[in-house]
Amino acid sequence: MAMESLRRLAQSLRPGRSRVLTPWRTPVALDRGSLGEACLALDGHGLGAALWESGGRLWTMPIGPHSAPALVRLPLGAGTTPRILLNPEGRGLALWQALVGEERQILGKILGGEEGGAHVLFRTSGRVHHLQAAVDRRGNALVVWLLEADGRAEVMAQSFDTRGQVWEQAPTTLAIPSAALVEPRLAANHREHAMVLWETEGGGQEGLVASHYWPSDRIWSDRPVPVVDHATRHHQVVMDDLGNALAVWIHAPRGQRSSLEASYYDGQRCEWGAPEVLSTAQTHTHPRLVMTGAGEALAAWCQAEGHGASRLITKAFTREGWESGVECLELGHDPVREFDLALGPEGRAGLIAVHHGAEGHWVSARLRHGSWGETFTLAPASQAVCALPQIRLCPQGASAIWIQGAGREGNLMLVETW
Repeated sequence: MAMESLRRLAQSLRPGRSRVLTPWRTPVALDRGSLGEACLALDGHGLGAALWESGGRLWTMPIGPHSAPALVRLPLGAGTTPRILLNPEGRGLALWQALVGEERQILGKILGGEEGGAHVLFRTSGRVHHLQAAVDRRGNALVVWLLEADGRAEVMAQSFDTRGQVWEQAPTTLAIPSAALVEPRLAANHREHAMVLWETEGGGQEGLVASHYWPSDRIWSDRPVPVVDHATRHHQVVMDDLGNALAVWIHAPRGQRSSLEASYYDGQRCEWGAPEVLSTAQTHTHPRLVMTGAGEALAAWCQAEGHGASRLITKAFTREGWESGVECLELGHDPVREFDLALGPEGRAGLIAVHHGAEGHWVSARLRHGSWGETFTLAPASQAVCALPQIRLCPQGASAIWIQGAGREGNLMLVETW
């Protein structure tokens, strides 16, 4: 109920549309205090919501480019690790965890469809890591997480079906990895085709494997499919609307130079291609990968040589393959600590970065419409620590958030394009 009220409020406040990404507004603080994780989502009409944790409780507020700033924030209940997703039609999912006594619960609330409260997807006495979800064009949802309990780890998945407005009665276990350090990554498209990639090691095997989901039968593959057979870390995976997928990861053998590698999954042939090296350097960090439904993708990462400055690099992908060369984004002389990347149709992209230099922490953003525009400083250098930047695009513009300050001095900042 609260989420739908927020969407209606945002709709009433939205002025005329513009298809051109323009400079940023002045950042505003959505909340202050002891803040946890925060997230945001936009639909195809420039409407959305921010969802965040403050002092163990969840709060939400309508946001969106070309919308007047909201005057109220609404409580959603107790919880941590919030996630929110919206498809272009405005249907989506809010997801979070709650601790009830000794029991940890995963809760989900469907957005944009029939009114309803939060549903308890899963209960456990263990720990839940890497909680993530995807929503298709009809509002069907897939939720994936890593469960650590009773001395073992499990990669788990659960689905929501809009036809009956019901969740699966119990999650499906996709794998039982040998270690709890595994990072499952979910990729899905608007037709609800999906896959989950995770690292495997032990038993003489190392590499990435994938489990595939078939929406017509609502089942997962009965065994993981190999993606690459050597050690990987920090992998990312995305999917287009035809079921093709793209993955990137860092390969850093002990005592050797690091490489950023990629592999393409052909949805018609149902096979992964041989790994392709995108970059070699002394170190690679923070790989990010985004993709449109039409199959265009953009990868970004930081790389450095020895004690030299870390550079932020982007490289574009089309269905013909990776474009030749890379583009170095000069966002300032201070090193990038964290960044987030978003990609929209017609060559539009956005990037928000947190830097740390001699004068303190600062935040910058850059927008691309065909080519990258100039860098905007969203928050000037200060001693307040900045973290967790996120950016989302829609046809009307962009919205971005980050947390500035620590402990009780935290501020959840929002900035949007005009």
